[in-house]
Formats: sequence, structure tokens, C-alpha cells
Amino acid sequence: MKTIIHPTYFPNIEFFYHLFKSKKLLFEVNDFYQKQTFRNRTLIYSSNGKLNLTIPVKFSSTKKERLRDIKICNDIKWQKNHLKSIQIAYRSSPYFEFFEDHFFLIFEKKEKFLIDISLKSIEIIFKILEKDLEYNITSGYQEDYKLDSDCRDLSKRNKKKIKNFIKPYHQVFAHEHGFISNLSMIDLVFNEGPNSLTYFKDSNM
Repeated sequence: MKTIIHPTYFPNIEFFYHLFKSKKLLFEVNDFYQKQTFRNRTLIYSSNGKLNLTIPVKFSSTKKERLRDIKICNDIKWQKNHLKSIQIAYRSSPYFEFFEDHFFLIFEKKEKFLIDISLKSIEIIFKILEKDLEYNITSGYQEDYKLDSDCRDLSKRNKKKIKNFIKPYHQVFAHEHGFISNLSMIDLVFNEGPNSLTYFKDSNM
């Protein structure tokens, strides 16, 4: 399976489903950046329900910019806030103490470009699950890359509602808010740990 997809910040479970089944992975970095998408944000499960974590970016509304050129606004202490939010949300999850250290690494260094931290966030998940991540990035923009699977629409927040194929798994606050589907892969990893890969094999995706 040859797949093209946008690298987003700690992508959701549906995103990783396509990554795991792909034999040849191409990350789109050359199309124009769009606001209000998952390219600079992720959703986790907090004590109050869904929590949106957004990376502040420097973006001109009057000038079209490529995704690869979008810079992070590091004047805001977003890294500290994101790390703290993840710690508070998942400190009582089954695998938090096993994987917490991996997340310190991504928040220690201030990356200049959004694309760099997005790729690192994906690499961290693969490292935790002890899987190799091999990919290429686009050298220019094409509307159609003639690949088996074009998943670039997954980065849109307002895309058509996905089929509810994600089966329930243990979530820390499910007793308060119920099961929340298709959150960041962070949620699955902290709750299911190494079983996350089995989850994909056993699901109806």
C-alpha cells in the first residue's frame, strides 16, 4: 500500500491506522497551509473530556505559505503547557510511567518549524511501539500522486464524519464521559501500551 498523508501533531488513531498498513509512506509538506486543521493540533482525553492542544504558529492570512515553511511561535510557553496537560490527563493511565520520558524529549527543544515537531511526534509513537518508521517527503506539490491511498483529507477538522469503526478500549475518564473515539494516538499508547499494535490487528478498521 502506497500512501500520501499530511504529518500532523501527535496524530489520531485513524491516521496511525493508515501509517501502519502503508508499505510506502509519503508525507505531503508542499501544499498550502490551512488554518483550523489538525496540522498544528491534537486532541487528548482530560478529566473534563476532550482537550485541544494547539501549537501556536506564525501564519500570514494575506500570503499563501507552504506547510514546510510554517514557523512555530515560541514566544508562548506552549511546550510547558502541553507537557503538563499530558501529564495531568494520563498520570493514572496503565502505561504512563513506562512512556512518560519519551515525551520530555519532544518538549525540551524549541523547534523552528511546525513540520519538524510533527515528524518528531510521529517518530516518538513508533519508537514507543518499537516499530521502524520509513518515509519520504514530497519534493513539490501535485494534486494527484497516483498512489494507492490519498489520506491528505485526514488533516481537516471539518471533513466528513468518519465511520465509527474504532472499537472501545480502556480510557481513564470513561466512567465520567464515556468512550471518546479517535483521539490522539497518545491516548491509545498510555492506556494500551504495547497492546496498541494488537488493537489495530483486532479492530474492524
